[in-house]
Amino acid sequence: MPSIPADTRKQMAAYLQQLAARINANGYAIPFIPADPEAGEPSLAYTVGLHVRRGYELAVSGLDYGMSCAVLDSLAARLLEQQTPPAPAMEIKGATGGGYSLRLRRAGSPLPFVLVRTVYRRNPPVWQAVWPDREGRFPGDAACTLSTGAQLSL
Repeated sequence: MPSIPADTRKQMAAYLQQLAARINANGYAIPFIPADPEAGEPSLAYTVGLHVRRGYELAVSGLDYGMSCAVLDSLAARLLEQQTPPAPAMEIKGATGGGYSLRLRRAGSPLPFVLVRTVYRRNPPVWQAVWPDREGRFPGDAACTLSTGAQLSL
């Protein structure tokens, strides 16, 4: 196995320190992995640290950085207001602005959430917020117009 160059290790350590500082200040941080058009992969953003107080993390895919952060912050606040834990197919109305709802589904694999494992050495449940097409239909619904690559199915 090849070794990691010293400058890369320093960059990784600095990033983890910044992440820890954001978690300490806000209760969680939101790392963002940009889309990779060459591989056909949409973006991914998720919380790190939310599970310490709430028992779960949140994720969203296929949005830009600003929208991803806004959606995850809004969703975390809404779930706290409702004092209801996430559940399969739960819809959160208006969390995205523009009147659209989000639908929650449990992520099937912990693999995409490497920073949660790196920081906490555990795999808490992750709930993905899935967004609808312009007509309010979600992936898997009849007549949904979103392409299969618009957002990851975690």
